[in-house]
Amino acid sequence: MRPLRLTMLLGLIVFLQAASVDAGDVKFKVIVHPKNPVSSVDRDFLRNAYLKKETVWRKDQTIRPIDLPAKSAIRVEFSRAVLKKSPSQLKTYWNQQIFSGKGVPPPEVGSVSDVVSYVLTNPGAVGYIPADADPRGAKVIEVK
Repeated sequence: MRPLRLTMLLGLIVFLQAASVDAGDVKFKVIVHPKNPVSSVDRDFLRNAYLKKETVWRKDQTIRPIDLPAKSAIRVEFSRAVLKKSPSQLKTYWNQQIFSGKGVPPPEVGSVSDVVSYVLTNPGAVGYIPADADPRGAKVIEVK
């Protein structure tokens, strides 16, 4: 009976964590180059772009995702809310991709300012920044 209680408790914890990631609780915003015609993206499209399963925007522009450092709180939240993976799951995913020759993770930059600069200088770029950060001219898009 104990293993069943433990399983139920773990299930409840996972459910509560997933429930706290709804759109009203998001602490980040997604930005793209100002000339990108996209104004919103589906969460699955964004997930696939960051996992490099989706590689082009609608107009044949190469998608160039950018990441904050792995220990960044915003990256952890973005990874859980959009990618549906913990940092350790992402590390495992990318190790498998690299080992099998299928791809490499998005580049990492050291700060939110670096994310914005990258997005502003790369037309196909997509990044995420804290909800209260200034996008400095980058276009904020809606994630559905």
